[in-house]
Amino acid sequence: MKKILWSVTLAVLFSSFNVLAQEQSNDDPVLITIAGKGVTLSEFETIYRKNNSQQGAAEPKSLDEYVTLFVNFKLKVKEAEEMGLDTTVAFKNELTGYRKQLAQPYLIDKEVNEKLIKEAHERMQWDVNASHILIKLNLDASPKDTLDTYNKIMNYRKRLVKGEQFNKVADEIKKLDNKDILAESLGFFTAFQMVYPFETAAYSTTIGETSMPIRTRFGYHVVKVFDKRPARGQIKVAHIMVKAGEKDNEEQKQKAKAKIDEIYQKVKAGEDFSQLAKLYSDDINTGKKGGNLPWFGVGPKGYPIEFEDASFTLKEIGDISEPVLTKYGWHIIKKIDVKKTGSFEETKAELKNKVARDRRATMSRKSLIGKIKQDYGYNPNMGAVKAFYGKIDNSYFEGKWSPEKLEGMDKTIFTFEDTKYGNNKQEYTQADFAKYLNDRRRRQETVEAKPYIDQMFEKFVGEACVKFEENNLENKYPAFRALMQEYRDGILLFDLMDKKVWSKAVTDTVGLREYYEKNTNNFMWKERVDATVYTCTNEEVAKKARTLAKKKVKKGLTEKDIREQLNVDSQLNAKIESGKFLKGDNDLVDKVEWTPGISDNMTKDDKIVFVVVNEKLAPLPKTLVEAKGLVTAEYQQWLENEWISELQKKYEVHVDREVLGKMKP
Repeated sequence: MKKILWSVTLAVLFSSFNVLAQEQSNDDPVLITIAGKGVTLSEFETIYRKNNSQQGAAEPKSLDEYVTLFVNFKLKVKEAEEMGLDTTVAFKNELTGYRKQLAQPYLIDKEVNEKLIKEAHERMQWDVNASHILIKLNLDASPKDTLDTYNKIMNYRKRLVKGEQFNKVADEIKKLDNKDILAESLGFFTAFQMVYPFETAAYSTTIGETSMPIRTRFGYHVVKVFDKRPARGQIKVAHIMVKAGEKDNEEQKQKAKAKIDEIYQKVKAGEDFSQLAKLYSDDINTGKKGGNLPWFGVGPKGYPIEFEDASFTLKEIGDISEPVLTKYGWHIIKKIDVKKTGSFEETKAELKNKVARDRRATMSRKSLIGKIKQDYGYNPNMGAVKAFYGKIDNSYFEGKWSPEKLEGMDKTIFTFEDTKYGNNKQEYTQADFAKYLNDRRRRQETVEAKPYIDQMFEKFVGEACVKFEENNLENKYPAFRALMQEYRDGILLFDLMDKKVWSKAVTDTVGLREYYEKNTNNFMWKERVDATVYTCTNEEVAKKARTLAKKKVKKGLTEKDIREQLNVDSQLNAKIESGKFLKGDNDLVDKVEWTPGISDNMTKDDKIVFVVVNEKLAPLPKTLVEAKGLVTAEYQQWLENEWISELQKKYEVHVDREVLGKMKP
């Protein structure tokens, strides 16, 4: 976490560093030279303006401070590089991990992604009530099986389009007792509750109509849409449940109904719902929480439709339903809260995450791959691909296949060439694809070789596209290049600062004590008072307390002795607080004169209070223990300053003041 925060700090300070390095011109003079490496005026000015955007005209003093800050930063980076910290395995692994995270927003088609997010928000404004027929089919099924399945599902669609009732067709399918054909009602659902192609069909089909067949990872579906309504959103309720199952006998059902009715009468009489849930609900997990259930909305995987409908029918917060019967038993439901779908701006971040995790994200990736092919001159050699058709046989799918069958295949299968951003060229051969196929072989149902090879080649090309793009991000996107520079320098400086400053200040106890002893006057107590504050419940206790406070020194009484005498009949009679107080530590101590003696009685929070001033303490140095935090912080700053002085001697630094004077206000 500390490394991340350090990187973020660097990002704020130097977020534009190196971005303009590729854009220098003869009219852009070098302002700073650090260890032989120049920084131009435009580079520095861009960074300075970015981090001083709240200021008006540039002032010489603030410019000088920023130059110093920038130079010190670059000196530390230079030292880390000289020490080889940027070549260690740990550093490379950590930077690679950050790079993968930072690259993700660049590896999607942002335009397509934005459309998907907006589409999801629009769909979430509506709930759809639909049923479907599914004929299962593997994604890698043969063309013949795919066509046969398509024709079968089309026959069912034709019957529905001609007006046959869905329930009649569904009953017929159930009688077939075929696990590969399914017909079911889904009730109401909303976006993200079904696989994306199915969701699209449901939202695109008019009420009363049946969709064309759609292919998902499960097989082919047709969707019959019965209704659409404004989205119910989400609701939070509490319930009291009395179990009643369908298999219960009549007597058990009657007892359950009588029990829920009795509880309902108590609710109507105004008894506390939460307490009744704790006492009587058969849902033990929620009962002990007063019947509270998590937020829920519509959907086939949610609560029973009777429970859902009863919950959303309640109009006002605090409204309570009559007993409702579901497959679990009887429920009395109380409305706790409700929330509708927020505006696009309110939900955008959440929807963005959902889209990224959902299968619809493949659309963004597919679009990105298409653009990458266009940007980098993708040139396939399909003849080299066809050579694989005869190399994959049943043994491949049965786990008996040998990769030796692919030996000697070394023709180019496709190429990328980047002439726009970095003049990079990448060639992929049959051997690369052969390795890809070998690495992904597994025992599976045997399929035809040609469509399987074509499908795997498409995946191989797609992954290669994304990889090529990912490797080219620094060339293509200056902002990404700058961000990687920030994280690189941040990781380097964290490790070096930790070694030179942070950990050293904590572990170097000898150095810390020496620094403290040389700078004792930096860690002084201000004027304080040694005092005791007596807080008493009433005048009588206060009177007794004053008497004991006067006798304390003469009779050698301790605070414990006084407290025991004052609190004989109640431990709350008196509170005694002693200590050394600075101004501002205690408002009552601040009110009295800091001369030895006992103050007059004061009132605070209906208590009688007086202060005994024992001694006024002159300023004196804090002990190392008392000032440990302050000493450590100052010692760290001293170590850093000393280290920077060493670096300034080690590496030549030159700031061209004449060039700095050209900074525009």
